[in-house]
Amino acid sequence: MKFISTLSLIMILVLNSGFSFGQGRVDGFYKGKGNIELAFGGGVEFASKYFAGNDKIGLSRKIYNSSLTVSTGLFDRLDLYIHIPYVAIGDQNSIQDGSLFLKYLIRKIELSQGELSLSLAGGFSSNLADYQTEGINAIGQKAKVLDIRPIVHYQIGAWFATAQFAYNYKFDPVPNATNASVKVGKATGKYYFDIWYENLYTFGGFDYKGTPAPPSFRELGVSYHKIGGTFYKPLGQRLGGYVSSAYVLSGRNIGQGPILNIGLVLKNM
Repeated sequence: MKFISTLSLIMILVLNSGFSFGQGRVDGFYKGKGNIELAFGGGVEFASKYFAGNDKIGLSRKIYNSSLTVSTGLFDRLDLYIHIPYVAIGDQNSIQDGSLFLKYLIRKIELSQGELSLSLAGGFSSNLADYQTEGINAIGQKAKVLDIRPIVHYQIGAWFATAQFAYNYKFDPVPNATNASVKVGKATGKYYFDIWYENLYTFGGFDYKGTPAPPSFRELGVSYHKIGGTFYKPLGQRLGGYVSSAYVLSGRNIGQGPILNIGLVLKNM
């Protein structure tokens, strides 16, 4: 269908801001065997507040990022995603936590109206450099994460909805977490847009400025409720561009402020 081929252009980049990542590690669409897509983008988070534990304090910083994402259809029912981010905060900058994911289509169900697909994705992420983990300019937590997530995707005409839930097993000393997101949107031959909500919940961990004081920032428990959206427009048969934004509504040990990203997507390489 036309809207599926249009949507396959878009690869919404993960926005790595300090300790958090953006909504969903994978989407509900499949690339098709042999198709390769390359996405590059970047942006900035203007964090003017910070949730120290659950208490909001005045702590301001700008977080810059750029990301490279490669995705390909290994088979018609199996996709591969590789993501490499770069983050700069204050006087610190480094490649951050890279990830590799596989997504498998379990079943596709034709309904009286629309189509429902069930998928399972799994992957691993880890720090790609020995970056700073302490202080206000910490790049991340050097988390090594095993991620397993079922994905439910529904589409009718140009409209779609995707829901996914993950359990993140993180190797010590970073605490484990769950991650869930819901995204709805529309794709036509001339444009694409979506809006989404994401929740990250971390089990236990320490709080910034908490009692007892955290032995290290790697042991902070990071949680959030986040919303965002994306607008994408094809710029030709193989090239497209997007703008996206996000905002943390509330959270734990995470910054709050507008997040803006722009990027380009190249398909069928």
